[in-house]
Amino acid sequence: MFRYWFGVYHWRRRLRRIGAGVAVALAGVALGTLVGTDAARILGLVLVFGGLWYGQPALKRLFVPAPWQADGWKYAPLRHALDLEDADRWLDVGSGTGRSLTGVATSGAGSDALSATRVTALDVFDSGVILGNAAGIAVRNAGAAGVDAEAVRGDATRLPVRTGSQDVVTACRVLHDLSRPDAEATVREARRALDGDGQFGVLELSATHEATDDPLGYWESMLEEGGFAVGASGEVSRGNSWYCYLVCTASDSAS
Repeated sequence: MFRYWFGVYHWRRRLRRIGAGVAVALAGVALGTLVGTDAARILGLVLVFGGLWYGQPALKRLFVPAPWQADGWKYAPLRHALDLEDADRWLDVGSGTGRSLTGVATSGAGSDALSATRVTALDVFDSGVILGNAAGIAVRNAGAAGVDAEAVRGDATRLPVRTGSQDVVTACRVLHDLSRPDAEATVREARRALDGDGQFGVLELSATHEATDDPLGYWESMLEEGGFAVGASGEVSRGNSWYCYLVCTASDSAS
């Protein structure tokens, strides 16, 4: 029915809240029905409305982001800043079900321009954050976008690729989910994996490891400390969603 299916994000936390709200509401119904006194009915109504109020925010966000949408708008600036059309090898770190890979591939010049590119989708492929996160789903979604990708299970802090083997490495909405030491290790690993003039593309949220009024500057500093020079960066937003993108190459001091 859908061209893509990227799974349900943060499903455990959201379903727990929905379940708790439903349980409280049902307890209110049972109290008002079984006890039958005026006080019980009033308390039951309070529980019903309280349970619905508690569960409603999680229910509204259960399918946010929509599992069937690639949301290419957030990846388009990153794609335009990358030289993917000239890349022989592209490694997408933290691909999950393939949303980032698909979003980047279908923006800009389109996925047809990547027909000669060897694309690797790397992830731990577990359902801790995304319900249905599996290598096969990532490959299927990439295929639906016209990209022939290979899925590899691996750790972002210890990339299972040879040194200097990649022309482009991307990490979209990955670094903020890691501890700061692991995020820094991931940046260093991206630097190791890239060939001499390769590009590292990052898409991130405002959720930094430390409080800051300048999340873009925070991520830029982390990349520079990891041996990169940022060549292009900016912000992209729609509604309440805000992202920053950065594209960098190895700095002269790190060469």
